[in-house]
Amino acid sequence: MKKIAYLLVLATCFIGSISFAGPYRAQDAENLKQTYKDTPLALTRLMLDMHLSYFERSAIRFMDVRISPLIVGENHFEVPLEMSFMLTEDQIPLTLRGFEESSGGKMTATPRAVNISVSAETAADGKPFLSMTVMSIFTSNVKSGYDKSLQKAFTAFSKTTTFSPQLHKALPVGQSKKREATANVNNGTWITNMRVDSDNRMQLTGYAIESRLVNQLCRELEKTGSFSELWLHSMTRNVYEKQPVMRFDISGKIISAPGN
Repeated sequence: MKKIAYLLVLATCFIGSISFAGPYRAQDAENLKQTYKDTPLALTRLMLDMHLSYFERSAIRFMDVRISPLIVGENHFEVPLEMSFMLTEDQIPLTLRGFEESSGGKMTATPRAVNISVSAETAADGKPFLSMTVMSIFTSNVKSGYDKSLQKAFTAFSKTTTFSPQLHKALPVGQSKKREATANVNNGTWITNMRVDSDNRMQLTGYAIESRLVNQLCRELEKTGSFSELWLHSMTRNVYEKQPVMRFDISGKIISAPGN
């Protein structure tokens, strides 16, 4: 009889401990979830998910991402990373805009450097596909604001020159004026490689159908207000798709244009 009573007491204690432990464990899990919510790991994953979702939604051909180790400062943290894309020229501003739209709240993701080169692939409309790598930093230092320098620079760039070859092709009689008009709009120049470093220094390599158009390109870029210190380093007569052209190398600087 004593043994049965002893067992009943143990069972009562066990049931009581479960009833008190249940709410405590749920609250503890919620506290842990809230604590984990704002950790660098969780915030970085959230930012990356937002970026990838934007690129997919905008039909931008995302290729790969390389993420560097976390850098922890006194009051903030940073995560350097590189993203690569295969896209057409008109998708560049859209891609850069994705970094701005995914920023805000507790983190920003300003692009710091860009490298663009023309690939051998072409789209259905004949425009070349570009290989673009964007170096960015996910940072919790949101007080620094968002720098729109690259976005504004590429908008100005598209109004001055292009990544599509501007060669004079044989046209039927009566279409010469149309051909000349096209050359004037694009300045008769096109870029094959573009590099912008984190200090806003820029390097351009491209071709021109006439030598006089190279310095004209420098002047036109400076007139946009987004570029400065443009300097012609070299110009060499060359052949592009069996047609005579001038190959050139230009350096310059993108003017800083913070958006805050």
